[in-house]
Amino acid sequence: MSRIVVITGFESFNLDLYRQAAQLAQSRCEGLDIQIFSDRSLSQEPEIIENPLKDADVFFASLIFDYDQVIWLKERVENIPIRLVFESALELMSLTRLGKFVIGEKPKGMPKPIKFILSKFSSGREEDKLAGYLSFLKTGPKLLKFIPAKKVQDLRNWLIIYGYWNAGGTENFAAMCWTIAEKYLDIKVGDIPEPIETPNMGLLHPDYDGYFTSPRDYLNWHQQEKSLENSLVAILLYRKHVITKQPYIPQLIRFFEQQGLTPVPIFINGVEGHVIVRDWLTTTYETQQRNLGNIEIRSLVKDALEVDAIVSTIGFPLVGGPAGSMEAGRQVEVAKRILTAKNIPYIVAAPLLIQDIYSWTRQGIGGLQSVVLYSLPELDGAIDTVPLGGLVGNDIYIIPERVKRLTGRLKKWINLRKTETKDRKIAIILYGFPPGYGATGTAALLNVPRSLLNLLQELEKQGYNIGELPEDGEIIINQVKAADEAIVNPNDDSNSTTTVNVRKLEEWLGYLLTTRIEKQWKSLTETGIKTYGDEYQIGGIQLGNVWIGYKPPLGISGDPMRLMFEKDLTPHPQYAAFYKWLQHNFCADAIIHFGMHGTVEWLPGSPLGNTGYSWSDILLGDIPNLYIYAANNPSESILAKRRGYGVLISHNVPPYGRAGLYKELMAFRELIADYREDPNKNEILREGIIQKIVDSGLAADCKFQEGKKLGIDFTTRKC
Repeated sequence: MSRIVVITGFESFNLDLYRQAAQLAQSRCEGLDIQIFSDRSLSQEPEIIENPLKDADVFFASLIFDYDQVIWLKERVENIPIRLVFESALELMSLTRLGKFVIGEKPKGMPKPIKFILSKFSSGREEDKLAGYLSFLKTGPKLLKFIPAKKVQDLRNWLIIYGYWNAGGTENFAAMCWTIAEKYLDIKVGDIPEPIETPNMGLLHPDYDGYFTSPRDYLNWHQQEKSLENSLVAILLYRKHVITKQPYIPQLIRFFEQQGLTPVPIFINGVEGHVIVRDWLTTTYETQQRNLGNIEIRSLVKDALEVDAIVSTIGFPLVGGPAGSMEAGRQVEVAKRILTAKNIPYIVAAPLLIQDIYSWTRQGIGGLQSVVLYSLPELDGAIDTVPLGGLVGNDIYIIPERVKRLTGRLKKWINLRKTETKDRKIAIILYGFPPGYGATGTAALLNVPRSLLNLLQELEKQGYNIGELPEDGEIIINQVKAADEAIVNPNDDSNSTTTVNVRKLEEWLGYLLTTRIEKQWKSLTETGIKTYGDEYQIGGIQLGNVWIGYKPPLGISGDPMRLMFEKDLTPHPQYAAFYKWLQHNFCADAIIHFGMHGTVEWLPGSPLGNTGYSWSDILLGDIPNLYIYAANNPSESILAKRRGYGVLISHNVPPYGRAGLYKELMAFRELIADYREDPNKNEILREGIIQKIVDSGLAADCKFQEGKKLGIDFTTRKC
């Protein structure tokens, strides 16, 4: 009995499909045993995999990146005769062996004829080689058939096997197993069908039977079937998820349409994300720049589709996908150049593929899942990451409320760009550093008054309505401070201070959230925090369409980090009223948190991966959040980015240097050093040292008690 052990990463939801395919393959091969596992089994019950590996003839793995899993597998599979590892950590891929074809830890590369053939399947750019390689999968085996060398034929078989795997689906997986069995396990199979092919890149819609190979063809069809008045949002999807008909894909497409957006769903293998964004998609900004002669991307296709935003459900880096997650494959600068040329929001939002919804909502997103969804895409410039769902058992479920948050934020970003500059409403939120020490209107390592004035002056130049702008930033700070400290008389209708009534807050929050706050604070109106009767003071001043105010106090003493982990805590009522007022009354098109740092990103909720119960998500809502942050504090700024949807605008910190000693103190130090070398010999220096103590003023700053005991009065004695 020959055994093939298959372990798939990021695909526990396809276990049933692969097991059905294994049964199909075994039905034609009595001497073949195929064992199917997922990376979740590696984490949760590795013992059920260990025994099958001991007697395996073939080890097959894909998308295995977790370090502990890689090390565990490496020790147990290195003696298996045939090892096929695709799109995984380099430490594991280096074990690949098929006959005489070996990758090894220091691969020597493919034979020169093969390299020449491969070069014809890509644009020649380094970042396009992986995408070109996938094109080579379809024709490469036919070309290599005519090269007789055994090593090349093993390479050809490796390409055939990978071609079946990449094609996806039950029939292709079974055919892959038959190919391995017949060519390397001496099992007679008979006729093996060619791969059932799907385009490497294409577009789909649940109301269309088939695939589109051009964005323009898709749009023409959509124009006939749907309304085209909405903003266009490109959605990058996993091709394998499309092939295996994952239910979340049509659900996601329909959610976008229900929320007033036109989705452009494009499926890719994973490595071609940058090709789609670079060549298939364009933007109003890019068109304007090209008309001015600034052509950054020369490979843009003629029928490229003009979109307003891009959403990737892939995660990983834009360039290379899973392969780009390895250091050798990273192309951050290429991704930066492409996204800068497009100049539209690039958001990663996806269901969790290796973590279940239960653990996410209770513990936050962690481990490799956080790297895929947050860390790697953030290097490219992804913003506003929204987890859309996750695993329930072995199935993918998306959460409609999270999709609504994604589409809501997309619409606000798009509307921000499309709104006339003079009509954009901006809220600027100031802080005080350190908190609680009367440092209102300051920030760590930032001159807030001057920086704020510079920002407002620049906004005015760009056409924003700033109203009458004071000439001094300190005047603005004082005006905001006065508005923030104003005492509200709830019985006086002539109050000019902005307030929110408790009934309005209840309406904005809804019953559930109101109840949570009331349970924590006992009363909505008796906290004593900027609350006057039934009114919450908001404060702030308005300059044209720009509102400037102070962030509310936390109302909780101690380290604000405890807010994240004490999940029963809530912000106090006035805090909630402040942000809800920005959403519903002022109707801000964008918020600017001015300086390091605020507190909204520290509010209770999921440590990573906002849910509908995370207070930072509730209070920021859909409003784009720009966050000015000191560049020397990435650990806390990343929290503002992930939990507070902050688009970080980093600023340099003031220059630092060692002050050192100066003037009399330098001479004083030298005298002391000389004296200490040999006090007896250098006793003559004693008088000079005493004089320097007087001259430098040290006698006044540091009382020399020992000197007094010896009768030395530095305040009167002159030497």
